[in-house]
Amino acid sequence: MQMMLKSIEATLQNEGVTKSETLYVAVSGGADSVALLHLLNQLGYACHVVHLNHLLRGDQSEKDQRFVETLAHNLDLPITTQQTNVSALASAHSISIEMAGRQARHAFFSSLPPAPIALGHHADDQVETFLLRLMRGAGRSGLSGMHPVQKINGFTLVRPLLNLEKEQLVQWLKQNKLTWREDASNTNPAFQRNQIRHHILPLLKNELNPNINETLLRTMKVFQDEDVWLDQTANQYDAKNIATAPPFLQRRWIRHWLHQQQITDLSFDVCEQVVKAINQRDGSRLCDINNQYQVEIAYGVPRLRERETSLTPPTWILEETTGGGGEKDHGKGPGILPATASISCEKLAQRNLHVRSVQPGDRFQPLGMEGHRRLQDILVDQKVPAAQRTLIPVVCCENEIIWVPGYSIASDWKISAPNATAIHLTLSQQVET
Repeated sequence: MQMMLKSIEATLQNEGVTKSETLYVAVSGGADSVALLHLLNQLGYACHVVHLNHLLRGDQSEKDQRFVETLAHNLDLPITTQQTNVSALASAHSISIEMAGRQARHAFFSSLPPAPIALGHHADDQVETFLLRLMRGAGRSGLSGMHPVQKINGFTLVRPLLNLEKEQLVQWLKQNKLTWREDASNTNPAFQRNQIRHHILPLLKNELNPNINETLLRTMKVFQDEDVWLDQTANQYDAKNIATAPPFLQRRWIRHWLHQQQITDLSFDVCEQVVKAINQRDGSRLCDINNQYQVEIAYGVPRLRERETSLTPPTWILEETTGGGGEKDHGKGPGILPATASISCEKLAQRNLHVRSVQPGDRFQPLGMEGHRRLQDILVDQKVPAAQRTLIPVVCCENEIIWVPGYSIASDWKISAPNATAIHLTLSQQVET
């Protein structure tokens, strides 16, 4: 008992949490959070119970809420509850139940008056998280596990139980004749965490290493210590100069930057797309993060944007000069700006040029090809993501597409002779300041 209390108090003191300030305690009704609340209350912290009803288990969810309300009342502690239909949230945003639950909890925490929020994660959760992330291909930062303190989008999470095992908490509850609620989903084999908890970890303990928990926790501690220095180094950069950092720091900075904006489920492939775009500083690109957000990278500078606004074309600037010679399009890809090309002055005559975005049914005859092709097919061949195709600019003369910047001019608009007068075009994107 005393060992548990000392461990919790040491963690909170190390993170600067005092007994004179409010400490929110997130209580689901399960053994972990119930033990956390009782232990913090015994230590004399100014606990304020918070409970989010996810509305996922019907009558059982309602019973969980009533249990937590009764617990707070019996301990004479203030309580704040909220109900969120997590299943509907997941459907609305086409995300998993787990991700929707995380978003709902973070929204709930953000609505509370400022104060640290204590969570019931313990050492067993750390080990399970390590294996889950290892299977998904996490890097050093992911494999370092959960930290005792975490600042996310304006609120602070603290985890006082990370040095304690689940069995210690359960035994302490039983010895003190304290009750809790069991969540049936904790045994559902459909969830990967449950497969690790009930099958993979027992197998590793029995067949390979009876001290697997201690071994993995020690490894995670090493990663965490190294993470501190890496984070400090990465945080010296910002959106305007992250392109100058080494790729391994760019990955870390991108994850931290998005995490601060409540985007925590970022795959390695998506992160690599952002890194690649940041290092291609000669134009503008979009990377799909999830069904709700994109990262726009303009000249190596990333900016998060909601997908709902992604259909609004950016502002393009077309410059025209007349002279000899010719400029060939860089050909790095449609929409990669700035781009320069030269067209026939004789062909243009006195007509005007204008820029617009790609529209359904557009057709184009690239330089050197016979016949027109659907521009949609060209963009597919060029591996332009579907979400970005309506943002690709085209330069037109009246109703004819004469140039797809970053790709090619139209075949009929080439300069007729080396000494012929040409119109030199440069298209760039206006960068928001």
